[in-house]
Amino acid sequence: MIEELGLVLAGLFISTAAMTIGIGGGILWTPLLILAYGLSPQAAVATSLLVQVVGMGSGSFAFLRTNLVDKKLALIFFLAALPGVIIGSFITVNLPQQPVQMALGIMAMILALLFVASQDQTDEERSNYKFDQKKVNRLLPIPGFFGFIMGFLSLGIGEWLIPAMRSRLKLSMNRCVATIIPMMFLLAVVAAGLHWSLMEESVQTNYLLWGGLGTLAGGQIGPRVARYIDDKILKETFIFLMTLIGIHLIFQSI
Repeated sequence: MIEELGLVLAGLFISTAAMTIGIGGGILWTPLLILAYGLSPQAAVATSLLVQVVGMGSGSFAFLRTNLVDKKLALIFFLAALPGVIIGSFITVNLPQQPVQMALGIMAMILALLFVASQDQTDEERSNYKFDQKKVNRLLPIPGFFGFIMGFLSLGIGEWLIPAMRSRLKLSMNRCVATIIPMMFLLAVVAAGLHWSLMEESVQTNYLLWGGLGTLAGGQIGPRVARYIDDKILKETFIFLMTLIGIHLIFQSI
């Protein structure tokens, strides 16, 4: 019973954080399932993706009711990331993960520093946001590349895409997160299905059931929390978590 309670609480915390800040829950789920519950890396990635489907689905439903989601932008980013997710899912068992984790860890640290140095948009700039196809096209390599990373390591795309959305598209953190979550939900569905079908071992339904229960609740709590947190605080929290993610990835690769 303690094991099941731990999974529920982990799902609640991870999903709430992911929905509030826009990070992928896989960065926390995968090492937790490996270190605390003894799953193999392949099983941990597949289970992480399946649990994220539940949490991201719950969060997407909540965000869509807020009218903050830019549906066109989410669809474009989804289509840009889809080929990478498919490729990453197919080759995840054939590539060494350590060098990739080290590179991503370094990139996460650099990204956090760049986000610190970036200038905040004024309320007027954020309120005057208009969809700009040319600016969006310049961002497509980001979901294109990190879609592969999502399929390969079960890491999210929001960590890498949100800073660019803020600086290039002049979107608020709330709207960035609201747009990212439905996109990652669709990608998680694809990646989870591929990993499940390619796995040689069966998915641990016990972890999926109890972890999914927590993420289901967190998916509803996170969007509500995000609406009441100041944009600057969301940005600072994002920077803090990106730094932790970078340290974690580097440590795991050593």
